[in-house]
Amino acid sequence: MRASGDFLPRSKAVFLAILLSPLVPARAQAQLGATVPNWPVPSVGSTSPGKAGGMRTLGDVTLPLTFVGVTPCRIVDTRGPTGPFGAPALSAGVSRNFALNGGPCTGIPSPVGAYSLNITVTNTLGPGFIKIYPQAGSVPVVSTLNYVAGQTVANAAIVPAGVGDGVTVVAGVSGTDLVIDINGYFPTNSLNPSEGLVLTGTADFSGVVDVENDSPTGFGIVGFSLATTNSGAGVFGQSLATTGRVFGVEGRLHSGTAGAAGVLGVDDSGDPGVGGTVFTAGVWGASSTGLGVMGASRVDGVKGVLLNSAGADLTTGHLGHDATNGVFAVGNVGATGAKTFIEPHPSQAGKAIVYVALEGPEAGTYFRGRGRIHDGMGVIVVPESFRLVSSEEGLTVQVTPIGEAAGVAVVSADLNTIVVRSARRELEFFYTVNGVRKAFEGWDPMGQPDYFVPESGQARMPAAFTPEQRRRLIANGTYNADGTVNVDTASRLGWMAAWEVREAEARASAEGASAARKPPTRDQSQQQPR
Repeated sequence: MRASGDFLPRSKAVFLAILLSPLVPARAQAQLGATVPNWPVPSVGSTSPGKAGGMRTLGDVTLPLTFVGVTPCRIVDTRGPTGPFGAPALSAGVSRNFALNGGPCTGIPSPVGAYSLNITVTNTLGPGFIKIYPQAGSVPVVSTLNYVAGQTVANAAIVPAGVGDGVTVVAGVSGTDLVIDINGYFPTNSLNPSEGLVLTGTADFSGVVDVENDSPTGFGIVGFSLATTNSGAGVFGQSLATTGRVFGVEGRLHSGTAGAAGVLGVDDSGDPGVGGTVFTAGVWGASSTGLGVMGASRVDGVKGVLLNSAGADLTTGHLGHDATNGVFAVGNVGATGAKTFIEPHPSQAGKAIVYVALEGPEAGTYFRGRGRIHDGMGVIVVPESFRLVSSEEGLTVQVTPIGEAAGVAVVSADLNTIVVRSARRELEFFYTVNGVRKAFEGWDPMGQPDYFVPESGQARMPAAFTPEQRRRLIANGTYNADGTVNVDTASRLGWMAAWEVREAEARASAEGASAARKPPTRDQSQQQPR
């Protein structure tokens, strides 16, 4: 022990601060006497999981909480002027309450879960002891420190906050002066073993996490679930907002480099089998035996939205949209393979009937049926559904006589009626009427974007392409025979330059986001002297 007034924390609080320091880097540590960035006051009271009403005994502190280290600060000194954090000295058997987060050391949030303190007594009047515990809580049966007359002695303690975020101190047997220094606190955010880190406010955490060498490093928050049932979650996010885009867990990508993801989901049960192709993604899920990404909802299982530079919706896609549509898109639906529909075989288990959708250079519409010519003339009435979606330009009609050959002609055709004549006075016929959707009557199959442009210069030809597609992409110079990008083509067509611009913009965006998250420089003059 050094001279009176130069008290150093030297117990488990200091060890805990050192142990957790990788989880609380400089930008997340609070400087007492200065504003704590990214730490709004939570809207809930001081509570702890499984203990309604908050911490009331020293045993509550064993609940896992996040430790926030701070620059040591003198928060109570009964040798100073009379006041709530100063004189008078403690009298034997008379308890005294201290609302520590309202004292001279600023920057402690309210509510707070617990304090990391260094407790010192000096000017002791005789043998005695100090007990410190949550305000309005149970008085512990053990002391925090013991002393004799004329002694200066210190000890560290982690004390849960009680009513009003306060602690209670009582001197037993003999009175003494009391000095309390604070070196950290535990916010009310809790760590639940089945759900990982649960944040009730907003905090800025970053650092390196390595749990028994079995965790990747570089994550600010890591959640592990030891649950063996469906209810466990490593990280759980919940948003109760009813308007706006508010998320329980948000993953944001600020990188144009292939292999980056805002949220990464990997099934470690085996090789994801991604064929060597890695994409940039807001959410990336990979699995070889299960589901890379699963979404379950009574509205939309998974919804993806493509935004323009102004943040407006361009296209949206839904998986598990409703009871009718497994897949629904606002915008076109594209695919490099065939569009199929599948029916079970009616009598043979293990077999299915797979049909391929009709394909053509236009967005065709049609209706068909059976008609009759009477007195040499027949009329086909156009259904309202066809009339509402089809263009009048480009209508075609096929008429096939039933029973025997006969001459048949289409006299007129519009979106209301189609008139048919024949030299035969009475005749039955089949008909098919084709049209084009109004919204796509100018469709040019050769003038569409090249969907086969590689994602980046490091991409490889996707293994899902058909053999004919792979042959064409090698022949036209998009890829090399080994599946790598043809650099000459990429340079000649401007792809390389576009990739470089995209990566530069992504780096600038990431740097801007990083700068925006940095807390303001603290005024060193606000630091409290030790």
